[in-house]
Amino acid sequence: MKTELSTRMAARRKELGLTQQQLANHIKKSYVTVYRWEQGEVEPKGKNLFALASALKCSPAWLLFGDEQTSPTPADELPATLSDREKRLLELFNFLPESEKEAQINELESRVENFNKLFDELLKVRKSTAKKN
Repeated sequence: MKTELSTRMAARRKELGLTQQQLANHIKKSYVTVYRWEQGEVEPKGKNLFALASALKCSPAWLLFGDEQTSPTPADELPATLSDREKRLLELFNFLPESEKEAQINELESRVENFNKLFDELLKVRKSTAKKN
C-alpha cells in the first residue's frame, strides 16, 4: 500500500535519475529493501532513514512528512562539486595522522548515531501528536 513517504521517496529517486538498484547500492541495502520501501510495505527508520535522506539529498522530515520548509533542492539546482565547507573539512581531515583520522570518524559516527536516536524519538512524538489531531 503506497504511503506519502513511499511516493515522495520514489519521486525524488526518479528526479535524481537513480534506479532502485543504484539507490540500494548507495545506502548499502538490497534492491528488495528499496522496492519494499517504495511500495509502502515497510518504512525506513533510524540509520536507514538518514542514509536514504542523504542519498536522495533531502531531509528525513521531508521524506516522512513532506514539510514544505524542508523541501529538497530540485535536482537540477544541486551543486555539482563540494562546498567550501566540505572542502575545508576534507583538507583538515587530511592533515591528521591516520590514528587520529580513525578517532575522528568514530566520534562523528557516534554523534550521528546519538542524533538519529533523538530524531527518532522526536518523530514518534510528532506522529502521535498528528494522530490525535
